[in-house]
Amino acid sequence: MKLFASKFYQTLVFNVATIAAIIVGLYQFSVRAYNENNGSQKVRKMIQTVLRFVDTIVGQLLAVVDTDVPVVKVAQKTTKRR
Repeated sequence: MKLFASKFYQTLVFNVATIAAIIVGLYQFSVRAYNENNGSQKVRKMIQTVLRFVDTIVGQLLAVVDTDVPVVKVAQKTTKRR
């Protein structure tokens, strides 16, 4: 039983270390690629494009929704007289 537990813990530590190394490697790659490819400028342009698209959609929807319907006054409820 001790041999199994020892092997299990060794394998568990090895697997956790491998996953941590993969995560650190991917993080380093992403940060380096972001910095080398002028990521902040690309993100800024993408956000501007998305906001322009949303502005266009909102403008079109306002034209459809804005119908200038007159407000009708509703008669007030009166109390019943006995």
